[in-house]
Amino acid sequence: MYAHIRGSVLWVEDDAVVISAGGIGLRVRTLPSVLQEVGEGETVELFLHHIVREDSESLVGFPTRDQARLFATLLDVTGVGPKVAIALLATHGPDLLRRALVDGDEALIARAPGVGKRLAARIIVELADKMSAEAQRGSERTSGGEDDRDLQGALRSLGFPAREAKELASAVAADADLRRAPLADRLRAALRERA
Repeated sequence: MYAHIRGSVLWVEDDAVVISAGGIGLRVRTLPSVLQEVGEGETVELFLHHIVREDSESLVGFPTRDQARLFATLLDVTGVGPKVAIALLATHGPDLLRRALVDGDEALIARAPGVGKRLAARIIVELADKMSAEAQRGSERTSGGEDDRDLQGALRSLGFPAREAKELASAVAADADLRRAPLADRLRAALRERA
C-alpha cells in the first residue's frame, strides 16, 4: 500500500497531478489548492491514500498526514466516496470540518459540492462522537487532566488559537452546571459560545 510520495511533477490534470518517483509516473488525485500551487518540473510531497476497488486502483494525495487521515475517516461514512471526501476537505479544511462535526453544523457541512442535507446529517451522526473523542484524547495529551485545561486542549486540537481557547474555556467554567459536565458537553457549549 502506498503512503507517501516525493517526486517531480510531470504534468497537472484537472483533478490530479502526475508525479515521477523512482522512474515511474504516478497519477495522484488531490485538492484543487494543491493543483493550483504546483507546476511541471517542481518537486511535490504528498501523503497518500491508496484506494483499491474491484475494477480499479487510484491514489489520492494530501499535503499533510492530518488531511490524509481525515480523508480516510470520511470514507468510512456510508455514502461518502473519494470525490465527496475531497470536496469536504477542499471546502472546509480539516480544522473547520472537525469543528462542524463536533458542533453538528449540518448547514456548513452541506456547503461542500455533492453533499446534501441528508448526507451531511449522516456524516455528523457517524463521525461527531469520533471527532469529540479525538479532541478529548488530544486534550488529555496536552493537559494535566484539569477540567479547564482539558477543554482548552480540546479546543486547541480543533484549531482554535490558545487565547481564544482559554477565553471559551473560561466562559464555560463560569456556568456552574457545565463546570463538572463531561468534556464533550463542555466542548459543545464552548462551540455554541463562539457562534
